[in-house]
Amino acid sequence: MNRPARSRHLPLSLSWSFVLAACAVGPDAPPPTFELPAATAPAPAMLAHWWREFGDDRLVALIERAFAANQDLRAAAANVDAAAAAARAADDLLPLIDARLGAGRSQTSDRSAFPRFPIVDRRNFTHSVGLDLTYEVDLWGRIRAGERAVLAELAADQQAMAAVRASLAAQVAATYCRVIVAEQRLQLLQRTVQNRQDALAVVTARRGGGTNTALQVHQAEAELADVAVLLPRAAEAVLAGERALLQLVGATPRELAAATVERAAVLPTPPAVPAELPSDLLQRRPDVRAAEARLAASAARVSEARAHYFPTIRLTGSVGQESKALHDLFVSPSTVWNLAAGLTQPLFGLRKIDAAVDGAEARRLGAEATYAATVQTAFREVLDALGALAASRATAVAQQHRRTALAAAERAAAARHAAGAGNYLDLLDARRGLLAAEHARLDVELDLLLGTIDVCHTMGGGFDAAVAPRATAVQPRSGMQSGSASVVTSQVSSANGAPSTR
Repeated sequence: MNRPARSRHLPLSLSWSFVLAACAVGPDAPPPTFELPAATAPAPAMLAHWWREFGDDRLVALIERAFAANQDLRAAAANVDAAAAAARAADDLLPLIDARLGAGRSQTSDRSAFPRFPIVDRRNFTHSVGLDLTYEVDLWGRIRAGERAVLAELAADQQAMAAVRASLAAQVAATYCRVIVAEQRLQLLQRTVQNRQDALAVVTARRGGGTNTALQVHQAEAELADVAVLLPRAAEAVLAGERALLQLVGATPRELAAATVERAAVLPTPPAVPAELPSDLLQRRPDVRAAEARLAASAARVSEARAHYFPTIRLTGSVGQESKALHDLFVSPSTVWNLAAGLTQPLFGLRKIDAAVDGAEARRLGAEATYAATVQTAFREVLDALGALAASRATAVAQQHRRTALAAAERAAAARHAAGAGNYLDLLDARRGLLAAEHARLDVELDLLLGTIDVCHTMGGGFDAAVAPRATAVQPRSGMQSGSASVVTSQVSSANGAPSTR
């Protein structure tokens, strides 16, 4: 009579299991898609190490030194190592096995509610050795979602480190060029001061001969002072630029005080760079990839939070030896073992789970907005950099014509004044104009280099997208043992090279 009752309960229990399984956590929310502008072709390979295209070995050496010693880059690397450690600690799919070894001694009361027989010893000795096992069955995907989250967070920190590295290369190159221009500006002022001193000597001599007036002598003195007053600040600008460059490359305080940087005497030649949007911009930009990884991590955290609605199933067990006497510990009759399974279903803590899910979903929405804003910023920065570089090239052409004309005017004014036919004020104006044109020439040359550097940086230069992990394809792996971030990086698979934003 009992057999039919058991057969009726079996389908009910199986159906309940299927209902719970159907409620398991689904896949993480995908990243948003965007309407992207038409692009031409992938960015050239030279962008990965664009600074080598400038043909300046000193610049290459400084950037390599910055990669090795810059403090901001070291801090980013430490964040990656911390994230790698968290990823290894989150590998909970394997059972937890602990070894146990113990010895104890106790004594019972002779005045308790249960009196002992006189032949029973009140003292008790216990020796034990064994293994304890604990395992949580990840039926609803909570542990796997947590692992996806920490691996995505690791990928985000790796991308953030790549962004720091790419930005560092651009900062070193830009500061290096500024130092060279500051040195050239100082040399231009020194040459101008020398020329003004020579001119003052000529005007003074002519004043003695009665050719020039005292007014012209004072005007020449004022012209000399106008240039000489700029020398101290120009010299300090060179030293400040050198100190900034030394800080970027991780120099010691003693090196900062010395402020000596080996550099070229002239500006490097800017290489040819892409003039249009690359088709793989979002794959090349590490900041975009970092934002995408943080979005993937936040989506996995939502799945992890939702899994707390469902029961927690744990298996526990132990096996070992236990005996009163130590010499009997490893005999067959001393073997002990146990095996148990437990299911815990939250009932009265659902409000806390609701709050945790709402908070995780809000953070996911914030990460999605940040990701979208980062994509917008990436395209704006590239378009701005391309526009600025095109404007600098056009300005350079016009500035060269202006400098040529002012140089010719200065020579003509000097010739007229030497012949006694020209006004001395015309010569002073021509000299002022030529000096301003020389300074403007340096500014334009610097703008061309900075614009080239900015285009390389905004297009993802300094970052090798071919070997970098992809955040949307991270998968949990069991048994991660490596202690280095580089090995953990190899466990983050690529998304077949196809960006989710396309």
